[in-house]
Amino acid sequence: MGNQRASFWRRLWLKAADWLLPTERLRSTKEGLGYWVSWFGLALIGWYQQINLILLVCGIAAGPLVTSFFMSTAMLRKVKLKRRLPINIFAGDPLQIDYLLDNSARSSAVLALTLQDEWVPTDPIPNAVSFKPSAFFSRVAGGTKERARWSIVAPARGRYKAQCMTLLTRFPFGLMERSSLIYDEESIIVYPRVGRLTRRWQLVHRESSQTRRGQRHDRSAQQQEYHGLRDYRPDDSPRWIHWRTSARINQLMIKEFEQQNEQDLAILLDPWLPRHHASEEMRAYVEKAIEFVASLSVDLCRNARRRITLGWTGASPDMRQGQASVRLLHEVLESLAMMKPNHELSLHQLLDIMPAVTLREAIFVVVTTRPMQLAEEAAKSERLRNATGRGLSNRLILLDVSRGELDGLVEFDQRKSPIADQVRQDSPKLQHDSESLETASGPLR
Repeated sequence: MGNQRASFWRRLWLKAADWLLPTERLRSTKEGLGYWVSWFGLALIGWYQQINLILLVCGIAAGPLVTSFFMSTAMLRKVKLKRRLPINIFAGDPLQIDYLLDNSARSSAVLALTLQDEWVPTDPIPNAVSFKPSAFFSRVAGGTKERARWSIVAPARGRYKAQCMTLLTRFPFGLMERSSLIYDEESIIVYPRVGRLTRRWQLVHRESSQTRRGQRHDRSAQQQEYHGLRDYRPDDSPRWIHWRTSARINQLMIKEFEQQNEQDLAILLDPWLPRHHASEEMRAYVEKAIEFVASLSVDLCRNARRRITLGWTGASPDMRQGQASVRLLHEVLESLAMMKPNHELSLHQLLDIMPAVTLREAIFVVVTTRPMQLAEEAAKSERLRNATGRGLSNRLILLDVSRGELDGLVEFDQRKSPIADQVRQDSPKLQHDSESLETASGPLR
C-alpha cells in the first residue's frame, strides 16, 4: 500500500514538472507563419462574403496544419538519445562525438530528425571557445538504433560542459517545428597539445644528469637489475665477482647488471603572468610552457623505473607525484589542462612543499615564463637553507620561455598526434553496448 501511494505521488510530481517545465516546444516556421496568414485571410474572406467554395478550400488547407501538429508529436514520442565521448582528447587532434538515436516504437519509423548540441568552457582558459555539434537522422526504422558522428578539431585545453541536447523535427511539411530538450549533463577535459621531444632536449637532459666533475650519477647496486654473468675484465671491481661460478668453471666470472641511469625527475612549472596589462605574447608563453611540460610528462611516463614529480606555482602551490605510469600521466595531464596563469612570485613556496628525498636526489626542470634568479628563490626557501637541498644547483635545468629557451626542444605534428594515440592505447577502453549499431554514412558537419 505504501509503495503504491509513493508511486502515485511520484507520477503526479512528474506530470506537474512536465507542465511547469515542459521539455517539448512547438513553434511555427517562417514558411508556416506565411501559411497561417494565408489561411486566416481565406477564412475571413469566405466568412464575410459567404462563399462556400472558399470555405471549402480553407477547410482543406487546414489539413496540413493539423497533420503537422500530430505527426511532429509522434516523431519525438518514443525516441531516446545518448552521446558517446572519446576517452582522451588532446588539443589540436580530431574530436569525434557519437550520437546514438534509439527508436523504441516497433511499428513506425522516425523521419527527418535534427540534433543540436552545445558545449561551453567552464573555466576562463585562454582560447577556450564553445562549440555546437549537430547531426541529422534521415530515417530510423522502428525498433532499431542509428549512430551519427560529428567531428571537428579539438579546441584549446580546459574543461567543457554539455548543455541540454535539442532534438527537433519539421516533419512532414515544414510548417511547424517541434523540439524536445534532453538534459544529459556531461563534461570532457581537453588535454594540452603534446609533441615529440627532439634530440636537443635529450642532450640538455644528459648534461644535467652529470655531476660537477662531469661523471654520470649512478645508483647503487640495489637499484640495478641483475642481468647475468660475463668474463672478468681488468677494469671490473672485484666486489662483483660471482665466486661460486668462478670456482666451478675455474675462471673468474663477474655479475653483469642492467644499469638504470633513469634518475627521478621533478618538473616545476611557473606559468607566471602579470595581473594587469598582460599581452598576447605573454599569454602565448604560458601556453607554450604548459605544452612543453605535457609533452615531457608523456615521454617520462613511458619509463616505469623512475618517479616523477610535477609541481606548479600559484596562490596555493600544489604538486602530483608518483611512479611513472599511465594513471599518473592522466592526473598530470588533467592538472595541466585546468592550469591557470599564476600572478604570484611563489617558486620558493613550491620548493618548500617538495619531499626531502626529491630535493636530495631528483633532477629539477624549472619551466618559467619570466626571467628568474634561482639564487634569490633559493634564499627565500626555508627547506633550501639547510642541507636538504645541497647540490641542487648541479641538478637543475632552468628553461625561460620568454628568452626562447624552449625553441627546438619539442616539435608538433600538424596531423593527428601519434603520441596521443599511444596514450589512448594504454588507457582503459571505452565500454560499448553489445548490441549492433547502424553506422551513419559518414561524419556530419
